[in-house]
Amino acid sequence: MRYDPPLHKTAGLRPLLTALALLVLYPLFVEGTYFRHIVILTFIFAIVATSWDLSLGFGGLFNFAHLALFAVGIYTYAIFTKQFGLSPWLAIPLGGLVAVLFALIISLPILRLDGIYVILVTIALSQLLYLVIISWSDITGGSSGMVTLPVLTIDGYRLNRDGRIGYYFIGLSLLCANLAFLYWFTRSRWGRAIVALRDNKYYAIARGVSESKTRAITLMASALFTGVAGAFYASYLRVASPDAFSLSFLTLLLSILLVGGSGTLWGPVIAAFVISIASEWLANLGAWREIIIATSIILVVVFYPGGLWAAIQEIREALFSKLSLIKAKQWRSIANQRTSMTGLTEQFIDTEHGSISVIDNQKYELPALLFIHGNSACKEIFFHQYLEYDDKYRVIAFDLPGHGASSNADPEKSYHISAYAAVAEQILTSLNVHNVAVFGWSLGGYIAIELAARGNVQLSALAISGTAPIKMVPDDMARGYNAQSEHHLAGKAYFSSGEEKRFFGAITGSNNAHRGLFWKSFTRTDGRARQYLISKLATINWPRQMRVITEGKVPMSVLNGRDDPFLNHSYIAALNYANLWAGSPKDISEGGHAPFLNQPDKFNQQLSKFLSDSIKHQ
Repeated sequence: MRYDPPLHKTAGLRPLLTALALLVLYPLFVEGTYFRHIVILTFIFAIVATSWDLSLGFGGLFNFAHLALFAVGIYTYAIFTKQFGLSPWLAIPLGGLVAVLFALIISLPILRLDGIYVILVTIALSQLLYLVIISWSDITGGSSGMVTLPVLTIDGYRLNRDGRIGYYFIGLSLLCANLAFLYWFTRSRWGRAIVALRDNKYYAIARGVSESKTRAITLMASALFTGVAGAFYASYLRVASPDAFSLSFLTLLLSILLVGGSGTLWGPVIAAFVISIASEWLANLGAWREIIIATSIILVVVFYPGGLWAAIQEIREALFSKLSLIKAKQWRSIANQRTSMTGLTEQFIDTEHGSISVIDNQKYELPALLFIHGNSACKEIFFHQYLEYDDKYRVIAFDLPGHGASSNADPEKSYHISAYAAVAEQILTSLNVHNVAVFGWSLGGYIAIELAARGNVQLSALAISGTAPIKMVPDDMARGYNAQSEHHLAGKAYFSSGEEKRFFGAITGSNNAHRGLFWKSFTRTDGRARQYLISKLATINWPRQMRVITEGKVPMSVLNGRDDPFLNHSYIAALNYANLWAGSPKDISEGGHAPFLNQPDKFNQQLSKFLSDSIKHQ
């Protein structure tokens, strides 16, 4: 259920294009040659750090020979251009290929090793390469290195002229190519495999992931642009030196990776700019510069392991959460409009999961009927049903925490199915309701089934719509829903404008006069409620929920839209129902995902008959 859309469908594309435009325009308007030199080095460091993050962060492989791969690119360029006269333009990609070959050699002794043993072996191999370079002085220049390496030229124009503007744009192009490669790789089946090995090694192996092959490919992929960056570095500074193996250089790159946030694509890029610039500011402090940088690594690892990228996400989350609170106040301010729509006045009931907005027609002498809405919706969405059942049932409904007029809540504690079921129990207890028929739509269907499974409230009838009952996550979730639909957006905290409109349209599928009101409710929803709902799916006792269906202690009906874009109707029809009304799910034509909203007359007819048949037989 992890939401992983292509970049052009997310809200992150615009800031990325903006940053790229600023970097392109910067040297055209700012002539500071020295700072431009720092930015060029930053491009190189960002390439090396993000490539290292592929094996260390995404793959969880403690490869400390990555700096050696960078040195391989440096010396490949130096040797082939200086000793063999190869074109510098050919030597740069050759640096990447030789680094890939060296990475394959590194992978062989660590294919079956873990943890500290991988660290020891990779450090030993790195030191071995260092000793080879030092001792092979006739070719590498030994401890003195190689100087006056050939510079890149285009038709006689040296790219280090005019304030190094040529190198600037080549470096920026290499960074973009590196990020595009890593973006593609992390989203490929190989990228999913390396993350699976990191998170649950033995489960991944049991599902057919080859540990040895995946490790080798991970190291080789992380080496490609690292070697290219090393060759470009050598052509830019025109020096190949054993200093590339130094502790200070290792500390700098490791700090970029960790301070940026390991296991992220963009964190090390941001940190490369922050730390490279900060490192220059600290240059006059001598050895204290390394001490300060090393201390920053320790502080981040111990106190804030998510790094800068996590900090940016938390700031973004705080801003969106604040925005949802503002919109919640705006939603509460139109209470009169919502009351005129439903005919019912809301009240607020305090629960352990926040202040919950509730409506109750207070027809105490009638059987109770509870409505539970779905993800990113509100209780007003059932307004057709309130009008239909006002004289037949004691109608009750509430807004989930983080939805509608209810308050936002602690995401970890309150934004999941079990907590929502507990909210329903507390509301019913507060209203002195002990026997109730329940209709749950979409997410509300799971909450309704959970309410029945908990057994703290007696259910006289259970109806669901837009819900695929499951007994195992994620297998049944994948079978119960249409993977080609917009259902994957259900767990996304923050939408781009296009995603917002597509998901809202798929949920409501409605063109009625109240569409604008439902849109306000949709945008008011605390995005963390969607995110945490999906992340908490594995904590739900799904087999217990399925027993509600298979044991049939509660009369049940399934009333779906025939054209529901989310559901796999074949999966739902094939489930083993013990007490299903009419013997099979009922599909309502042109009902979409919300048949009670899109086809209220057809839906109300079916629900009324089910409730009448179920309650009169008790």
